[in-house]
Amino acid sequence: MKKSGIIILILLLAAGAAAYFFRFEIFQVSAENIIKKNLPPFISVDTFDFDLKSGILTASGVGIKNPGRYRNRYLAHIDTVVCAYKMRGKQILDGIEITDIKAAGVVINIERLPDGRINVNEMEQIMGDGRKKPEIPADQKNKTEEKAPGMFDISNLIKLTETINIKNGQVNFIDCGIKNFKQYGLTVRDARAKAVIRLNRDYTGVLSVGATGTGNINGDSSQRISWVVYLDPGSSALTMSNRIEASNLDITLFKPYYDQYAPVEIDRGRFSGTIVLDFDNGNIGSMNTLRLSDLRFRQKTGFTGAVFWDVALPDIIKYLQSSPGEITFDFKIKGSMENPMFYPGPVVKEALQQMTVDKISRLFQSSGSEGEETSGGASDADKVFDAIKGFLDKK
Repeated sequence: MKKSGIIILILLLAAGAAAYFFRFEIFQVSAENIIKKNLPPFISVDTFDFDLKSGILTASGVGIKNPGRYRNRYLAHIDTVVCAYKMRGKQILDGIEITDIKAAGVVINIERLPDGRINVNEMEQIMGDGRKKPEIPADQKNKTEEKAPGMFDISNLIKLTETINIKNGQVNFIDCGIKNFKQYGLTVRDARAKAVIRLNRDYTGVLSVGATGTGNINGDSSQRISWVVYLDPGSSALTMSNRIEASNLDITLFKPYYDQYAPVEIDRGRFSGTIVLDFDNGNIGSMNTLRLSDLRFRQKTGFTGAVFWDVALPDIIKYLQSSPGEITFDFKIKGSMENPMFYPGPVVKEALQQMTVDKISRLFQSSGSEGEETSGGASDADKVFDAIKGFLDKK
């Protein structure tokens, strides 16, 4: 009996030593299984790796599913997400708190369908637990809700930080909702950004998304942009604010968006400057100041887009022709996404007024040369001209 007792004791000690020696591997397997089992169905993860000594959790192959009927399987896919964390207790079931998130190899797909629907506005459809919760009888509402074995509230298991630091990112814009264009695409590459994502209490809905960052257009390092973006995904129509600083962008890349409204056919050109583009439930509020360079264009024939402009388009064309090297073109956009209206900004407005003053000046100078002077030394034509000039300067 003593021998058998000693053998059992040795086996227990050996098992304990093995459990201690392999404690990280055991924790790794149990933690990975628990977290994967409790992830929302719209999120998939290939592997988790816990570094208990350093307090680092690495997730590989993270996917956020796209709503139905969109081209790409994922709205976002991330190669690796590295999270600094701390344990809330002695075991994984006590929960962990994510204190820092860094994401690398991020690909985000922003898509618009022909009917105008945008995938980021439809995320509410696939968020939540993916199942319709059954009606709870009145006599059962006060009882504790039972969960399936191994199931936990993910928001109790993991506390997330709102900020994600992104490097080596890519944003694909795929637009099938532009008139006369079957599909249009544009890519921001080499993106570095800081995203702030606010979730509701149980992580079943996105309250807001914001981001600041930089990147280049279609992989061309000479075409740089930086942005500050805020999105309200819960609005019924697009509600979003955008401030973009552009540097040396090729104008013709954006032809699908300006062609319907531009009175000229642009053959080439570059632009730099500030674009402020806000959407409030689909209504636009925009103020843009651009520096156009190396601009080459032709006047369109049979142009029908004059209804979108609150200014005489021949004057706009003449203004663009006035400085072929570089010229400032500022303009406002108001109205709905379907029927926007364009207005000249302060710089263009002042230039157009000066063009009108110069035109009137030449007209009155030619007619006033033969006019009689009044007792004050000025002709009647000069007086009329001064009055018109003063009126225009005040507008």
